[in-house]
Amino acid sequence: MSVNFFDITYFIEVAETANISRAAEKLGITQPSLSTAIKRLETELGAPLFLRNRSGVILTPSGKDFLNKGRQLLQHWHHIQSEIYKTEHEIRGRYILGCHPSVSLYTLGHFLPELLQTHPDLEIVLEHDLSRKITEQVISHQIDFGIVVNPVLHSDLVVKPLCNDTVRFWRCKKPSPTQMPETANALLIADPHLTQAQTLIKKLRKAKVEFPRFVSTSSLEVATELTSKGLGIGILPERVVRQYHAKELVPVSDDWPIYQDKICLVYRSDYQKTGASKEIISRILKHKYQ
Repeated sequence: MSVNFFDITYFIEVAETANISRAAEKLGITQPSLSTAIKRLETELGAPLFLRNRSGVILTPSGKDFLNKGRQLLQHWHHIQSEIYKTEHEIRGRYILGCHPSVSLYTLGHFLPELLQTHPDLEIVLEHDLSRKITEQVISHQIDFGIVVNPVLHSDLVVKPLCNDTVRFWRCKKPSPTQMPETANALLIADPHLTQAQTLIKKLRKAKVEFPRFVSTSSLEVATELTSKGLGIGILPERVVRQYHAKELVPVSDDWPIYQDKICLVYRSDYQKTGASKEIISRILKHKYQ
C-alpha cells in the first residue's frame, strides 16, 4: 500500500471541511474512495488522523500535526513542479560546452555573448580538451554539447556540421634555415597528440621526407607564433593561421599532404530536449563560421 499526493490533498480537504461526505463532493470522488485514501494514510503513518462525531470528523493530535506537515509537503511539491517546468520550458540552467581551445577562438564569439546577454538565467561552463575527448564526454553524459573536429559516428550522437578547415605544413614567406626541409637543420613544430599531425607526418615519411628535429607543443597558437618567427615548419590549421599570421605564413608546398577537417556541433539525441538546450543548439547553428 503506497501513499500518493492525492491522498494528502484529500486528507487536507477533509480536515478543512470536517465532513467526509462534503469533502468527497468538493473533490469530485466517491465517499468510499475518500475513506480508502484516509485509511491508506493512517496505515502508512501508523496513527489515526480523525475521530468521528455527530457532525462529521475532528482531527486527532496526530492529525493536527500531519495537517501542518502535509501542507508544507504539498507546498514543497508544487515548488518542485514549478522548478522542473522552468527547467524544461524556460531558457535557464547550467550547461557544459566542450571545445578545443583553438576551435573556441573562432566559434564561441559568434554566439556566446548574444546568448548569455539575452538569457541572464542561463549559465555556460566551458571545458577545453582534444576533440576526441570532448566527444567521448558528450557520449558519456559528462558534457552537454561539443564543438569538435572530425567527430566519430555514434548511434546516440547528433552531429551538425558547422564549417570546414584544412591542416597543412606552413612556413614563413621568406623561410628561415630551419624551415627548409631539404637541410639537416630542418625542424618541425606540431602537437603530436593530434590525429591530423600524426597522419600528415606518416604521409610525409612515406614520401621520404624526414625532420631531424621536432618541437612539441599542445598549443596551436604557440605553434603558429613560433612558425611565424622562423623556428621551423608548423603543422597548423588554416583557420588558426588566418586568425594570427595570415600575412607572414604560406603553405610549404602544394605537393605536400593536407588533412581536411570538419568542425561540428555534437550532442546526445536523447538528452538535450529542454527549452534551453533547443535555444543553445539554435544559436550555434544559425551562424556562419567563415
